[in-house]
Amino acid sequence: MTTRREFIKDAAMLAGGGALIGKAGWKGAPGGAAPKSAPAALPPNRVVSVAASDMLVDAKYNPAAVGRAFEAGMRELTGEKTQAAAWSSLFSPSDVVGIKINCLGAPRVSSSVESVNAVVAGLKSAGVKENAIIVWDRRDAEFQKTGLKINKGATGVRVMGTSTQGESILPWVEGYDRDVYVSFEDGTLAKFRALCRTDFFKTASQRELFNSMTWLWMLSRMGDERAKTYEPEMRRLYTVENDRESVKKIFDGVLGKFDEVTIPDEEKSCFSRIVSREITKLVNIAVLKHNEDSGVTWAAKNIALGVTTNKVRFHIDYCAKAIPEILSAPCLRDKMVLHIGEAARISTVSVAGTHVSYDNRIFFSRDPVAMDRIGLDILEEKRNAQGLESIRGIATHIASCAKKGLGTDDLSRIDQRALRV
Repeated sequence: MTTRREFIKDAAMLAGGGALIGKAGWKGAPGGAAPKSAPAALPPNRVVSVAASDMLVDAKYNPAAVGRAFEAGMRELTGEKTQAAAWSSLFSPSDVVGIKINCLGAPRVSSSVESVNAVVAGLKSAGVKENAIIVWDRRDAEFQKTGLKINKGATGVRVMGTSTQGESILPWVEGYDRDVYVSFEDGTLAKFRALCRTDFFKTASQRELFNSMTWLWMLSRMGDERAKTYEPEMRRLYTVENDRESVKKIFDGVLGKFDEVTIPDEEKSCFSRIVSREITKLVNIAVLKHNEDSGVTWAAKNIALGVTTNKVRFHIDYCAKAIPEILSAPCLRDKMVLHIGEAARISTVSVAGTHVSYDNRIFFSRDPVAMDRIGLDILEEKRNAQGLESIRGIATHIASCAKKGLGTDDLSRIDQRALRV
């Protein structure tokens, strides 16, 4: 068994993004392999927060404080006496482990290199082979400001995007699995035609109008010349909150223009092949952030919208339908083992990094819903201190995930443990 001293040595060797490249080789497991070991029988709704006064130094994560937080947090979460035993209770040497991070907003509010290094060291202490660890997010290009270096080789910890291409408004791009997907009519041309036969457009909000026409953006990316003329405006409106008239103008302009068009697979959102074919276990390192279309982004949204294509349309109902449906897919539900919630640097306004609030905690849980429920309260408190409006009313995906059986949003049922190191 790895001793505490050996664990700390491994963590020190991993300090800094470039140190993620190691020596050991691994050829991979059969695609879609099931987990080789069952996680320990732990209280399912336990959420552990670990605070450290020196968690941030000059607004950057302090590796020493992160190391102390991980040791205390993992032991408290699992009930094990040592950190190595804690990791071994969740992972085995035969596992292929994906570490899903969030690169958006790097370097200010992205998943920290320090937490990534702590997870890698923990997995290695449990016997997981270096090349059987995949640190990933959506696209290779998103890693540029994270401090992590892309590594797709046969040695060392792998670091990569699912794809080299943008996936947000297309049903499929390279790196995603054509055979594993969820299907929604929202945002499709077929649904748009159905809405045109109702009074939807008389009362719909700007967000609802925009997300009902994401098929137009998709058509543009697919090369339709008529649709291309609308893409610059669609791009602009994607980040604008108060311009319903411009969205309505696009709607009026496209009426009847695409009646003969059929878009293959427009209702599909495919899963990353990393989750559908490669990994057996998933660790989620999420950053607490505000989002204008879902209220809060933390554990659940970091995974659900980070592993699927064709997702701009998901926000039409504040993600209340899409997120629980995605997380219920076997390639995620059966593999999600550990959620790490960074809350020392919190993005309180949706444009990541423009408004940051500071805290001193990292959270550990196996329940993404419970963690998000707590995160919502934290974000509300931070936004209120900055004079910003409440987002509780639009964070509806948390309750939807609870109803789907993915965890609990009932504070009385969450086993909250608060530590200080």
